[in-house]
Amino acid sequence: MDKQNGSSTVFTQPRFWLFLVLAAGVLGVMYVIIAASVYPRRADEPSALAHSQELLVGEMADFEYAFPPRAAPAISFSKDGSPVTLADFKGRAVLVNFWATWCAPCLKELPSLDALQAKFKSRNFEVVAIASDPRGPEVAQEFLDRLEIENLQLYADPQLAMVMAYGGANVLPLSVLYDADGREIGRMVGEADWGSPEAIALVGSVTP
Repeated sequence: MDKQNGSSTVFTQPRFWLFLVLAAGVLGVMYVIIAASVYPRRADEPSALAHSQELLVGEMADFEYAFPPRAAPAISFSKDGSPVTLADFKGRAVLVNFWATWCAPCLKELPSLDALQAKFKSRNFEVVAIASDPRGPEVAQEFLDRLEIENLQLYADPQLAMVMAYGGANVLPLSVLYDADGREIGRMVGEADWGSPEAIALVGSVTP
C-alpha cells in the first residue's frame, strides 16, 4: 500500500513532468539532426540561409528577402507592342522595376537602373523596367529620352495588370529581384540607388 502511495506521489510531482518535457525536447532535437543527415536538402532547394543579411546595408537596407521564394506571375506586359512574360527571361537573373511618368521618385531612380544594366551587360542579367502608366509606351519613351536612358529597353503595362499583381500603383517605385530560375529573391519598395556598390553586390550574388 505504501509503495502504491509513493508511486502516485512521484507522478504528481512537478519535477517528474519537467523531466518528461525535457526528455521529449531532447528526443525531438535528435530526430531533426538524424533526419537532416538521412534526407539532406537538395542542391536546388532554396534555403533561408542562402540569403546573406550582410548584403542588406546602405542603399539595400530596405530590401526584403522572400521566404519562401515566390514564382513570378504569368501575366503579360508588352515590348514593342508584343506580349511578353517573365517566363521569357528564364536563364537570366532579372530585376523587375515598376515605374510611371507621374512618379517623381521613379524618374529619379531610372538613371541608376540604367547604370546597373550597363554594369552587368556582359552577364546573364536584365533590368526589366516596366512603365505602369495608362498613357501608354509612347509617353513613357519620351521620359526615357529626356533622362538620356541608354541601356534600358522599354517595357509597358498600360492596363496596369502586371503591377496590380504586386500590390498596385500605390507601391511605386517597386523593384523585384528574380534568380535565373524565375524565383523571387526579394523586393524593394521605394526609391534606391541601383548603381551603388551595395546594389551591385546584391544583384551580383544571384547573377550567373
